[in-house]
Amino acid sequence: MGHKVPIGATCLRCSRVYLPSGATAAEFAAFLNCSFLGDAHDFDRDMQIFTMEVVMLTEEDKADRFNLRTLFEKRQSNEATKAGFFYFEDQKFMIAQGKETYVVVTGDMAVGYPLFMQGESDFSKFVDAFSLLRDAKGRNCDVLWDIGANIGSICIPALTRNFVKKAVAFEPENQLFKLLRVNTILNGVDGRIQCHNTALGNFRGSVELTMSHGNTGDYRIAGRLLEDDAMGESSRQKQSVEIRPLDDFKESFDENSTLIFMDVQGYEGLILSGSTQILSKSPPLVAEFWPYAMKRLETYKVFRDIVCSGIYSEFAVLSETENRFLPLNAQALDGLYEKVGEHHDSFTDLLFV
Repeated sequence: MGHKVPIGATCLRCSRVYLPSGATAAEFAAFLNCSFLGDAHDFDRDMQIFTMEVVMLTEEDKADRFNLRTLFEKRQSNEATKAGFFYFEDQKFMIAQGKETYVVVTGDMAVGYPLFMQGESDFSKFVDAFSLLRDAKGRNCDVLWDIGANIGSICIPALTRNFVKKAVAFEPENQLFKLLRVNTILNGVDGRIQCHNTALGNFRGSVELTMSHGNTGDYRIAGRLLEDDAMGESSRQKQSVEIRPLDDFKESFDENSTLIFMDVQGYEGLILSGSTQILSKSPPLVAEFWPYAMKRLETYKVFRDIVCSGIYSEFAVLSETENRFLPLNAQALDGLYEKVGEHHDSFTDLLFV
């Protein structure tokens, strides 16, 4: 605690001049909580900087730093400026802060960008499903199984906002899984969530995961390459990942209070075919319905036949203005498939009960 700061010590981050003569590091804390970047300075690392002569900053340096401070302040009030920070930042990761805090992949326009700009990414469809189950069926789910969890944009707010008490998350891609773990710790929910670094399917082994540039939400298991290569599938990088049946995790499955939330880019049918024991309990299921991806993986009929096999009797289309349950049968799903169509940007999400 004996660090002494002379009169006129200058912060090289924000160009502020601090004047309390003879202050110790502890006494200096209030002054050094620099609003420029919103974080307290690390005293052991930065104390030498603060004791440097003011003359080390030229007038041009000072002007540049004040201009940068103005730009950071503008970021808080101007959406275009904030978006520019995210899209053009020359670093791998950024911090997104809203109700929750996330480390996101810079330039990821599908998940990272909405988290950085609005603090949420697709969480509203979880809320819609949860609310519909409660209001229409009188059913409350205390556990969430998040399949295709990405960096935690569904399971983490489901926990922090007290929708559920526990969660199990599955994410196959290595970097996203690491960010998922980091984000659970940042948000204080790591003690209530199990994270598994694996893809799910109907066998044990490995598969190739294809990775879309600038869209971590469209990392998906490789399928057929078709002529209408609308999303650049032929040029994607690939990563070999582990794959296991969901039934491998049946011992930790709570059949009375679990909601399964699945967003796996067309692979839903093959995951369900490896989940016969878990599905025998008819847990509420949210699944993305994307004909474009299902066509490439040839999974639509598998998906339709499983959910229409008697496990579930009703479904709701979550993208409709008035969410309501409809009778479930193969004809109804076939009609929805035709209605949504196989264009790459046409999809919806379904809730099965």
